[in-house]
Order: sequence, then structure tokens, then C-alpha cells
Amino acid sequence: MKTEIEDLEVELKVLKKYREMKHYGEELKALSGRSEKKYRRDYSVELAEYGKVRTQVLELYPSGHIPTAENLEKSITTLRQKLSAMNIEFNQADKKSRELSEATRTIEEYLRHEQSRDQQQKRKRNDLE
Repeated sequence: MKTEIEDLEVELKVLKKYREMKHYGEELKALSGRSEKKYRRDYSVELAEYGKVRTQVLELYPSGHIPTAENLEKSITTLRQKLSAMNIEFNQADKKSRELSEATRTIEEYLRHEQSRDQQQKRKRNDLE
């Protein structure tokens, strides 16, 4: 679940970057001729970044269905809450397991002590006879 959250966080970061850079691509599509060339020259760095981010988005969502950043944030929050609940449950189970192990050790130690005491009493009886 932790890796799923990390994957969604990466996707969210890419989507936010895409959303931030998307207007450069849209503006370029609206232009033609000299204005397009001038726009490409003036915003070459931003357009290159837009191209990289767009490629990442297409790799993440080859179907073309791109979720909104808000939906991803909700998914991440939900998964974090589930992970937190699972951690609490695990910690409680681990604590109970440790208590049971300690109780088992205590019982075994008591039984060993009793067994050795019984053996000592038998030896004493045999010595007296």
C-alpha cells in the first residue's frame, strides 16, 4: 500500500506539472505561421518541458483517460487513512503477540522451576531411604 501511495504521489506531481505547462501547448496550437515560429523561439524551454511532461502523462495513462489532480489527492488521502488504520491494527496485534510470548516464556520458566523442584524432592526422598 505504501508503494501505491508513492506511485500516486508521483502521478499527482506529474499531473500538476502538466496542468501548469498545458497552456503553452494550447497557445502554440492556436498560432500559425510567423507567430508560431516566434512563439516557439520565445518559449522553447517551456515547450520542451511541456513535451516531456506530456510524454510522462501519456505513459502513465495510455488510454487517454487522465484523472483530475483532486481525484488523485482524494485517493492518496483515502489510502493514507487505510494505511494508518492498518498500522494501528498491526501495532495492537504486535503488542498482543509480545504479551502472549512473554506469558508463554513465564509459564515455561515456571514449569521448568516446578519440574526441577519435584526432581529435587524425589532425590531427597531417595536419599532418606
